[in-house]
Amino acid sequence: MNMKIKLPDIGIEEMKVTDILVKKGDKIHKEDSIIVIEGEKTSMEIPSTENGIITNIKVSIGDIVHTGSIILELNNNISTINNYTNIISDDVKDKISDIYLINKIIVPNIDYDGSMKIIKIFVKKGDKVYKNNPLVTLENNKNNFNIISLYDGFIKKIIIKIGDDVKSGDNIMLISTIASENIKKDNINVNSLLNINNIITNNSIHASPSVRKIARKLNINLLNVIGSGNKKRILKEDLLKYISINNNQKNISNISLSFTSDFFQKFGKIEQKEMNQIQKMSAKNLTKNWKNIPHVTQHIEADITVLESFRIQKNNELNKKNKNIKITLLSFLIKICANALKKYPIFNSSLLDNKKIILKKYYNIGIAINTDKGLLVPVIFDLMNKNIIDISRELVLLSNKAKSGKLIPSDMQGGCFTLSNLGNKTGSFFTPIINSPEIAILGISQANIKPFWNGKKFIPHLLLPLSLSYDHRVINGVEAIIFLNYICDLISDIRNLLM
Repeated sequence: MNMKIKLPDIGIEEMKVTDILVKKGDKIHKEDSIIVIEGEKTSMEIPSTENGIITNIKVSIGDIVHTGSIILELNNNISTINNYTNIISDDVKDKISDIYLINKIIVPNIDYDGSMKIIKIFVKKGDKVYKNNPLVTLENNKNNFNIISLYDGFIKKIIIKIGDDVKSGDNIMLISTIASENIKKDNINVNSLLNINNIITNNSIHASPSVRKIARKLNINLLNVIGSGNKKRILKEDLLKYISINNNQKNISNISLSFTSDFFQKFGKIEQKEMNQIQKMSAKNLTKNWKNIPHVTQHIEADITVLESFRIQKNNELNKKNKNIKITLLSFLIKICANALKKYPIFNSSLLDNKKIILKKYYNIGIAINTDKGLLVPVIFDLMNKNIIDISRELVLLSNKAKSGKLIPSDMQGGCFTLSNLGNKTGSFFTPIINSPEIAILGISQANIKPFWNGKKFIPHLLLPLSLSYDHRVINGVEAIIFLNYICDLISDIRNLLM
């Protein structure tokens, strides 16, 4: 019986397929992971809901999937499972191993108009190289930098020599790679294999005619575009991403500024550690937000002397009543910021296409939580209808879910404003990065007792450093300092929340 495995409802409208963990012909069991999907802030494996043999995979890496999307088809007939055999013969596999690709290494566009000099060549003809190995070092009047390999393979030909001048677009080297590493058994056409020459010089660009046409119109060199499709196939989305990131085709995707593992190994032993999926996504989002949003950060110290005394008093009262809850300073700050967003709605907005501002009529705040796997930002919703006790309970719940890996996508969506709390670590002001599509974020540092002049003498006050980063396209400096001062007013006397 043929069964269709569909994407279940995971609380998010659409996700991107980042990995396929099975292939056609695999025997799988219920709860076996079959694909990995990724949203803006989370990644998860999707398990099979049935046992059987995979007869067809309906998605590819890079596809956007929704609830109900068909992932794969399988046959759960017992006899089919027991009798299924591999249809690819050994002689076909032998033919595949003889197919090679010759890949050009091109000097990419590095936003430099002049020529660059080859000052070092790391390899020689016949050397085996791996992806990200340095090949040559170039020098211009600004920097030295390495061009690295985009492939695993062997050096077929070195076109340049030390001292040569090169410019963007020049071919400097040929690398031979085995094509069979990129060929799936279920996609093999035996007749076509028999007609393939042993050497193929197509630069290993996998893209449809429509994608190639768009690239030609936009003057994009597809050698510089990293494909996200199956077998690194270049999709339309990859072209859009390339344009967005590189700004008028300024590509430095295969350049590292003289720093590779080989560079560090010259000085001693090193250890390379792979980033986990959450760290990779955080790095990607932080880089995107930092590059695309004009950040400005303003700092202020808030007097929390009275608030801290009040907080301790309330915790003692709750403890006497055997209430299993502890109020933290963060609970007050969340409530205070929600009121500040209501008072100054421009901070509760998002920028749409650099042309329109979306003003939100709801008040949800994200809390950055550090976990063993990386930084996560769950959201506390509907803050106008929650008191300090409610917020304190929800903080504990979300923190436990984050640290145990039980947050779901819907827990991390819908935020209007984010708090990044470093108050339990020694330090002062810092620059938090805005969590797009929000337009501001508040950084909280460790409170310290400092002398405060009351007009007659210095008295000790507990001061809390606050750092507000904001999108300068939407918010100006005067608005930001007014917003910060309003927060300080509420912090200094919590009774102002009642006004």
